[in-house]
Amino acid sequence: MPSDNTDVVGVEHPSQEKQITLTETELLKLIENSIEEVVTTTIERKEQFSGPVPHPDHMLVYKGIDKTLPNRFTTMAEKHQSHNMFIEKAIVLGELGLGVLGWLTPTALSFYVLNAAIGFVSDGKSIEALVALVVALGSLGGAFYIKNRDKKEKTE
Repeated sequence: MPSDNTDVVGVEHPSQEKQITLTETELLKLIENSIEEVVTTTIERKEQFSGPVPHPDHMLVYKGIDKTLPNRFTTMAEKHQSHNMFIEKAIVLGELGLGVLGWLTPTALSFYVLNAAIGFVSDGKSIEALVALVVALGSLGGAFYIKNRDKKEKTE
């Protein structure tokens, strides 16, 4: 029998100086049994948390540092949410106001110019009345076109 383990199929235990000789079939059965015993179950837990306040587990850690921290985090989140809602409301009201102003200005200007055209006709100035009428209708048509164009861009 050779002295090293390379020529003989065998398993040597480090604490014992004894050499075990196995046939190839016995070795395969031993490996197969070892593989069955080595199979382990791994359980992985993943959590994803998103929000204005820290994860509840983290809140407990913060509470251990300072008992008022969780309450302060919650108060801060509530104030931040209130501020965001105020800003969104201001934006909506501003867009509404600009929309009304964007339609009201050319309409009021057109009615003013139509009134001037009627005044020009009564004074016998037909050319000035025609120019005023074209400007008034052009202003109304332009406002209507721009309003519809903006609606088409928002829907696309």
